[in-house]
Amino acid sequence: MTAAYALARFVVAAAVVATTAACAPAAAVDAGAVDDVDAGAPVVDAGPDSEAPCAFNRECRDAEHCECDEVDGCACRVGPRGTGQNGVDACVDGNDCASSVCVEDAEGGFTCSGECADEGDCAPKLPICADVAFVGRICIREP
Repeated sequence: MTAAYALARFVVAAAVVATTAACAPAAAVDAGAVDDVDAGAPVVDAGPDSEAPCAFNRECRDAEHCECDEVDGCACRVGPRGTGQNGVDACVDGNDCASSVCVEDAEGGFTCSGECADEGDCAPKLPICADVAFVGRICIREP
């Protein structure tokens, strides 16, 4: 886990990256799947061990969630996943969210975010689909 990866993950939670530059979405990664492809992209399995690097819960085995801290960065850890929905539910940190991503909203609080292909995947509270380094395309607030 690189320090840059960990820092980037926490920057997303603390501040919104204001960019609408178009770029290709990151390859889909699905841990524990039995099929050869998921959403048209090769499947990468987190394997039998915990602590695999992650940005989203979907990159972890079913019994794990993607958890981040300032020391270790983000890794799959055993425990329940959050249930907060993209652009709908308030959060304290990524552990509250189904995706594992909690970002600053326009109201001064924090809202669960999630992956997106375009603005059509985002709710009014986080209406912009933006590419965030080391994370991927997620819904963010307007600057």
